[in-house]
Amino acid sequence: MQDLESLKPILENLPTGKPHVSFSELRDWQECSFRHKLRHIDKLDLFEPSPILDFGTAVHSSCENYLKTRVMDAEIALAKIMKAFEDNKGKEAYQEKMLAPFLKEADAILAEVPKFLDENFPEWECIDAEHYLYESIEKYPHAFKGFIDGIIKTKGKRGEELYWILDWKTTSWGWNMDKKSDPDVARQLVFYKNFWSKKKGINPKNVRCGFVLLKRTGKEGARCELVTVSVGDVTTERSIKILNNMLGSIRRGIAIKNKNSCTYCPFKDTTHCT
Repeated sequence: MQDLESLKPILENLPTGKPHVSFSELRDWQECSFRHKLRHIDKLDLFEPSPILDFGTAVHSSCENYLKTRVMDAEIALAKIMKAFEDNKGKEAYQEKMLAPFLKEADAILAEVPKFLDENFPEWECIDAEHYLYESIEKYPHAFKGFIDGIIKTKGKRGEELYWILDWKTTSWGWNMDKKSDPDVARQLVFYKNFWSKKKGINPKNVRCGFVLLKRTGKEGARCELVTVSVGDVTTERSIKILNNMLGSIRRGIAIKNKNSCTYCPFKDTTHCT
């Protein structure tokens, strides 16, 4: 894998105006390639601020800081949540009565993160947090861009070095079994493992992956849950094939509406998509 500076001269812009793609962009394309066109090529932005998203970003910040320092500073998250409510004061989604519960939930989650990590990853060592990926994609003059929430190193049962790629996911109560086993959800970590292990020259067999669910309404002592993701050669090959299909489709200007993906689409019943 090459670094960003060495990649720049050989990369070509896609119709999106960027030479790279991310997992979130791929999810948009998978769900509806026409929605992808509206959002990433036509640059139509109907995004509305959300206290749930702000909550997740804030909690992520404290978790990132903890991995790097081993000091859990919940005030980082609490300050971000309060700022989000102040910045969006008066908006219906940011009702003042919601602030106190959000602060309490964030504090409760973060209080359990240190013990959770120690119990699931004994003697863990932080390799990096918010690790930046910008890696070349085979067969195309484009790159994959992403940020890995956490990378830690532990010892396996036989004393071997194991690396864990972790992604924090804030939720209300958790995930059902369908979501835990959804290959489209797991694909994020498939890409992270593939590109990071190649970048670092580490045997993929020594790299594990997992989502860490951080539950706002979870019971005390059970607000954190590890959802492991199995990433083997076949899974990786399938994911890379989907990525290549996406790039080929975008380059050819193909954008097809998926009527089965309209329910929660921000463009539904707008002038942009009828």
